[in-house]
Amino acid sequence: MGVFTHISKDNLNTFLEDYSLKEIQSFEGINEGIQNTNYKIKIDAKDFILTIYENINSIDDLDFFLSLMNYLSSKGIKCPIPIKNLKSNYVGEIKSKPASLLTFLDGKSTLNIKKNHTFEIGKVLAEMHLNTKDFPLKKTNDLSVDGWEKLLIKNKNKIDKFEKNLYKKIEDKIIIIRKKWPKNLPSGVIHADLFPDNVLFKDDKVSGLIDFYFSCTDYFIYDLCICINAWCFNYRNEFQIDLFQYLLKGYQSIRKLEEEEINAIPLLCHASSLRFLLTRIDNWKNKNDLDIVNYQDPMEFLKRLEFHELNENLGIYNLNE
Repeated sequence: MGVFTHISKDNLNTFLEDYSLKEIQSFEGINEGIQNTNYKIKIDAKDFILTIYENINSIDDLDFFLSLMNYLSSKGIKCPIPIKNLKSNYVGEIKSKPASLLTFLDGKSTLNIKKNHTFEIGKVLAEMHLNTKDFPLKKTNDLSVDGWEKLLIKNKNKIDKFEKNLYKKIEDKIIIIRKKWPKNLPSGVIHADLFPDNVLFKDDKVSGLIDFYFSCTDYFIYDLCICINAWCFNYRNEFQIDLFQYLLKGYQSIRKLEEEEINAIPLLCHASSLRFLLTRIDNWKNKNDLDIVNYQDPMEFLKRLEFHELNENLGIYNLNE
């Protein structure tokens, strides 16, 4: 959600000709994230989000993401709802790029993560998993093991600048994880990017989930392991066991984990930290004409990967407490 595409009021007015909306009161870019361009706009005294898709050109992918948000909202999961234009389409075009108008959600993300936050995240993640069982669309996880190998090769000349011999280290880890990858775990639609900046809170309760543009079909426990990496380490990159335990308690208050899923936690935490290490390396200092992007440090996830690698059993997580 960085600002890659600068728009004018004229650009916005042209886009809105396909909507039954009239007067633009304000619009401003949202300086967060690295995937798409987002603007908060006020039209006819109501707030909306305009999303311009920078790297998503597949109509099938956009249909998956936007249909998923609409479906989840119908099931009571609070997320942005895409608004159809006068042509009954979710997607229009602005400055020759696909774009959508979505409802605006109240609430704020938090960096001061506490146990109640991870408990609530666990609950809403489990609710999302259970409520997408009948969602008719599927999407392959492009950022699973095969995708990591592509990113590794793509960034071959960049990786070792972060740490000597990091390319070989990551290459070896991919081979190990591929060999150990679990089979036949409970699966369905996952968010796959539920970091603190993609969750809104109001009165310490989740008021909305946003940024579904990495959503796909994969193991539910993999989604939970992404959340472990996203929510259970402090600013010094130290694992916070209390946050971890409340995350699992919240999740299991809605959906009980199977034994095979619990046993897969160390490996899939290891795997998800490798995924974000690679995507952060890939995104690091990519060209942006306006340079209004908050780049995220890849080494943060190298440290988390090494933590999980050193603790390849369940003992360090104290799952029984």
